[in-house]
Amino acid sequence: MKEIPGYLKATILMFLMIMIFFVLSTCQSFLIPVSLGILITFLLMPVSRWLERHKVPTIPAIIMSIILMVIVLGALIFFLSNQFMSFTDDLPLLRDKLVDKFGGVQQFVTERFNVSEKHQIAWVREQLLKMLNSSGQIFGNIFSATGSFLAAATLIPIYIFFFTYYRHKFIDFMKHMTPPDKHNWMLDMMHRTSQVSQKYLVGLLIDISILSVLNSIGFLVLGINHAVLLGIIAGILNIIPYIGVLIGSIFPIAIALLTKDSAWTAVGALGVCVLVQFLDNNFITPKVVGSAVSINPLATMIALLIGGFVWGVAGMMLFIPFLGMLKVILDNVESLRPFGFLIGEEQKLKSSNKSFFAAKKK
Repeated sequence: MKEIPGYLKATILMFLMIMIFFVLSTCQSFLIPVSLGILITFLLMPVSRWLERHKVPTIPAIIMSIILMVIVLGALIFFLSNQFMSFTDDLPLLRDKLVDKFGGVQQFVTERFNVSEKHQIAWVREQLLKMLNSSGQIFGNIFSATGSFLAAATLIPIYIFFFTYYRHKFIDFMKHMTPPDKHNWMLDMMHRTSQVSQKYLVGLLIDISILSVLNSIGFLVLGINHAVLLGIIAGILNIIPYIGVLIGSIFPIAIALLTKDSAWTAVGALGVCVLVQFLDNNFITPKVVGSAVSINPLATMIALLIGGFVWGVAGMMLFIPFLGMLKVILDNVESLRPFGFLIGEEQKLKSSNKSFFAAKKK
């Protein structure tokens, strides 16, 4: 049998990638809830297993774990909605502060660059009109996508129930798909994949909680308004490598500049974000998340960009744990190990290089 030429392999691979992106983009209203259902199933699996070990029947154990998830999410949404309502109540005050600050900036530009206030106001008005014209379509798309997602999200608990209930059937299915001598290998890979998702999701939730508390405490000490809400936003955005701390620091710095007379409060807000990011990178993440998802920052950024391009915000959240699960598969398939090596953490690459050089010396 003749070997397939390299150019034909590359063409087939490119065609498959295009088809995968097309399917992911076209079927996102179905695939996003299913993907969330799979990840949350891995997250709730220990809860349902614990209940089953304590003599609770399978179906009630699954339902109780789902109810627990709904209660926790409901409490979190209620808390955040109250914080947002408090923030919207202060919007008129923030608008007045913004007008005052803009007046000072306007005077500075007039004195320094000899640009009249009339031209400045005309320029600002033109930019605002452009933003409003584009934002109408953007918000329309957001509300449309949010409505369709919420309609599909009602199916997530159903997906979780059936994924958990038929977990043994999935295992038997994978056994039927592999030769008998590969059963142990397949079961080990499935176990590692489920562990990756569990460790990553639990570690990520703990990490976000710690970062939110630290940010909130720092902003409260500085006396910044809506410190808790800003701390939670910064904590969530902090999980994005490098860029997250910059985006998360914009909001508290802007609020500090608008509501405080001294610019040092804004500098302090930036210092809090940088300090928390330093603690997260060097102490919190290694201890809490550990190497659950052993992906290097470059692969993480690419996954975030592709996830955002394909599925928006949902893709940015989902593609990282899926990439970690994919790495487990790559590491366990002999022909695909170089790809797992490529997206792995730098520390592991160094250890691999050391072992390689040590082997060459021998």
